[in-house]
Amino acid sequence: MASIQEIAKLAGVSKATVSRILNEDTSFSVSEATRNRVWQIANKLQYKLSDVAVRDNSEKLHLALVSAVSVEQELSDSYFQQIKLGLTQQASLWGMKIANEIRLPTSADIQWERLSIYGAVLVVGVLTEDLLAKIYQYNQNIVIIDDYRDFENYDVVHNDFGRRTKSILDLLYQRGHQDIAFIGGNKKLMAQTGLSEIDAVDERQRAYIEWMKINNLLEQVNQQITGWDTEDAVAATKKIFLSGKQPTAIVTGNDLQAVGVYRVIQEKGYKIPEDIAVVSFDDIDMSQYLFPSLTTVRPNSRELGKVAINLVRDKIVGDRMAAVQVTVNSTLEIRESI
Repeated sequence: MASIQEIAKLAGVSKATVSRILNEDTSFSVSEATRNRVWQIANKLQYKLSDVAVRDNSEKLHLALVSAVSVEQELSDSYFQQIKLGLTQQASLWGMKIANEIRLPTSADIQWERLSIYGAVLVVGVLTEDLLAKIYQYNQNIVIIDDYRDFENYDVVHNDFGRRTKSILDLLYQRGHQDIAFIGGNKKLMAQTGLSEIDAVDERQRAYIEWMKINNLLEQVNQQITGWDTEDAVAATKKIFLSGKQPTAIVTGNDLQAVGVYRVIQEKGYKIPEDIAVVSFDDIDMSQYLFPSLTTVRPNSRELGKVAINLVRDKIVGDRMAAVQVTVNSTLEIRESI
């Protein structure tokens, strides 16, 4: 059962407004839309006037988080930090809270059936379809963050990295580049006990191939799919040079990979961007301090978390039945590397 304060937060009105509506104060002037919204939320949360003094809480406002991101990753990577911050801030705004966190992979015996007590389940990362189906079995309010697959039953929030990759390639093409190489990262679906053998193609990689095909540049395709760290990119960049296809531009999946690209280019005596342009994703702190400063895409990762919570609220207190996908736009920071 919910309190007046919780209903007020979800409805976006004051506690006094909720109280007068629920007590059917005929002297209170309020729009019919607001009145209906308050009653709808109260009914959804099974509000009863006599329960306020007994229980000031509602399990429907408690959320579960299932994450394929380790604690170490979350602490060291600002991208995941900002997603988590967006989740917690927006949840607090609407009177919700993340009451349970499940970190994957784990060998622990997880009582998945307990997910049924929560208002919704937030998923961060790319899980196997079997695991998502197991979660859905116990809770139909699922919002997935940072996954680009199409789903029939789950809400999804993700970046615009596919579209942004194509706009980067358009920009490079306008500046005379056709021999454009791509360095991306491996993505395997997460199961309960570890990474599966199933690959999920990254949106940036897919967009690169599609763009090269549309622009009749398939013969110039030069891609390396590797790990996401600097040393992985060093090895991948060396392979690009050994391929016999000398690129005039390299696009990388993240800034750590771009650092590796810089190292190899400069070791070989080439100049950035005069000989080879470099564009990346993430906009980590060091990007603007590289020499030359790195052109990179800054994701609005905190917004991913905020939008996810708004979708949760919509499912809990609204009447939306169909699953939706929401794309959060990123920002291209053009600096000296192109």
